[in-house]
Amino acid sequence: MSDHIAPDAGPASLASLLNPRSVAVIGASERSVWSRSVVQNLGGAGFPGSLHLVNRRGETCHGLPSVRSVAELDLVPDLAVVLTGSSALEGVLEETRAKGIRHLLVFAAGLGEAGAEGVALQERLVASARANGQLILGPNNLGFVNAHERVVAFGQPIPLPLLPGGVGIVSQSGALGIYVLKYMVSRGIGASMCVTVGNEAMISGTDVLEHLVEDPGTRVVALYLEQVGDPERFLRIARRATELGKPIVLYKAGRTEVSARVAAAHTGSLVGDDRVVSAVCAQYGVIRVDTIEDLVTTAGLLDSYGGVPGPRTGFVMASGAMCAVLADRAEQAGLELPVPSPETVAGIRAANLPAHAAIDNPLDVTGHVMDDPQILPAAIAQFLDDPRYDSVVVLGDVPAAESDLPRVEWLSRSILRLRTEHTTPLVPMRFLPADTTPFGRQWQEETGHPHVPDSFERGLAALGRSAWWARRRAELLGCEDPQPVPVALPGAGELSEVEAAALLRAHGVPYVPSEVAGSAEEAARIADRLGFPVAMKVVSPDIAHKTEVGGVLLGIGDEARAKEAYTEIVESVGKALPDARVQGVVVSPMRSGGTELVVGVVRDPQWGPVLAVGFGGVLVEMLRDTAVRLLPVGADDIRGMLAELRGYELLTGFRGRPAVDLDALVDVIAAVARIGSEVDEVEVNPLVVDADRIEALDVLLTLRAPTG
Repeated sequence: MSDHIAPDAGPASLASLLNPRSVAVIGASERSVWSRSVVQNLGGAGFPGSLHLVNRRGETCHGLPSVRSVAELDLVPDLAVVLTGSSALEGVLEETRAKGIRHLLVFAAGLGEAGAEGVALQERLVASARANGQLILGPNNLGFVNAHERVVAFGQPIPLPLLPGGVGIVSQSGALGIYVLKYMVSRGIGASMCVTVGNEAMISGTDVLEHLVEDPGTRVVALYLEQVGDPERFLRIARRATELGKPIVLYKAGRTEVSARVAAAHTGSLVGDDRVVSAVCAQYGVIRVDTIEDLVTTAGLLDSYGGVPGPRTGFVMASGAMCAVLADRAEQAGLELPVPSPETVAGIRAANLPAHAAIDNPLDVTGHVMDDPQILPAAIAQFLDDPRYDSVVVLGDVPAAESDLPRVEWLSRSILRLRTEHTTPLVPMRFLPADTTPFGRQWQEETGHPHVPDSFERGLAALGRSAWWARRRAELLGCEDPQPVPVALPGAGELSEVEAAALLRAHGVPYVPSEVAGSAEEAARIADRLGFPVAMKVVSPDIAHKTEVGGVLLGIGDEARAKEAYTEIVESVGKALPDARVQGVVVSPMRSGGTELVVGVVRDPQWGPVLAVGFGGVLVEMLRDTAVRLLPVGADDIRGMLAELRGYELLTGFRGRPAVDLDALVDVIAAVARIGSEVDEVEVNPLVVDADRIEALDVLLTLRAPTG
């Protein structure tokens, strides 16, 4: 699978492929659903260019004439839509080359996804295309839609007429592209483009993502991915989207751990493939969603309203029940509900709200609105003027038919007027999901009525994501990208704890004093010198979890017990793991008190080094209270990780406990991260922190094998 467009084709060629002025359908046939769909889609969308059919018998197809071969075409088309089976593709590629056709859309399956023979055929096609300056979209896809240019080169029926808009869709699944388009139309959300990439033989989803980020007709990108073929490039594009102010909304399939990595330390099990993807999205301002409905709803809201200035939201309703529902859902969506200012309260009272009605947020204007309809727009205006609110949500709807107009129009006119008179975003939302009919879409276009998200459930979640994206974009634009700080670490393989401890100390990580004993007598002497009580742990490159094999004893109080403990540890480990290489027993002073953290870095096979910070010590896998970031990270990233932890208050003075020096803790975590960026894996567990102490008590560190 290619990670980028063929170098001899380039982004300009992709742009040309997606905006052809002439199209040839090779393999057109009356009997083919694919052929009929392509021709009907292009015609139904009002394709402004010329359409040419190639049928080996020269038959009339779908009411249009055809020619028998590519050579007989009376022009060189901008795009060839190839409907032949995989076995005929090499011949078709040669015919198109001879004709001078540079862009091909190939639907055929049975190539790179279908075993060794298919892979070999696909590789031959790609090699030939690259050698001749051709570009293939597919194979094994369903085509693309360019709504603004009315190009629907799609192999299955598409809902027509097209609804042009600002949402660009990239899908690694052809079938999903169809359903997303249909769902968008049903919700009144317009598309700029929808491109399905299939096997990504020459054009990857990342290629199309980059094209849409730069496309002036696309304001939001909705992305369906099953895998990210080029993570480094994906991150570059995400940075570019941030600069341009174009949100990327991602649905990533496959939330289970599928990595082949088997981590010896706890950190690997705490990170996981899906957590890395979520961390990447959070770091780079990509909005990740859990469902296809959320993908569409969030993209649609962003297309119409952009990033709202913040999470502080006012709600004006005419139903107490709706207010109760909104209050629950808003907080779950990450929205805040400030109470109205005294000036807003006074203004609403002056607008004739009954004295028995409580003024709060959400605001219920009560059934009195039936007697005095102007109470509702007057209350909305007061909320829009209140600086405590970043946006205001009201109940809205789109008429399904002409008979609905009396119910909808009076509030619609108020919403349109209020949107022009106020700068605070005003977002009407449906209470429950409903389709937007062709009548409703035409009404919106004629009146200029804004997009109406299809329910509070999805709409509020989308509004919360919009506020998050706006805040995160501002953060990213306001700071420089953290740069890696190389750390020279010689050798390869796993270090003993004592060696790893010395390395940590050398790079700014405080580590409890420790020495290795090679005999029971030596253990006793070391313990006496360090001071009782002591902890004793087996030293072995083959044992990651020492406690599970009897390799740890704590609270050793005198020399006699130290000798016994040494023998017990060696014998217990020998029974549990007779083949383990035991290099001795490390002795260190016992420490008590403080809060235990785990800080580790693992090397993800796709994304590279990943930092995990969390609570737990020996309970780390049970608690799984961790935050994850892709390296490199800056100090603000690390502070954000700590603040994400459910137990964060334990670090800031919970119930009279002394607060931890967070600046010093950030420095220590940053030091572990710098080391981790240069090794295969490092885990400090536990890292004990309290008011005046930060100290690592155990470490597992594996150096990377030298390259070259």
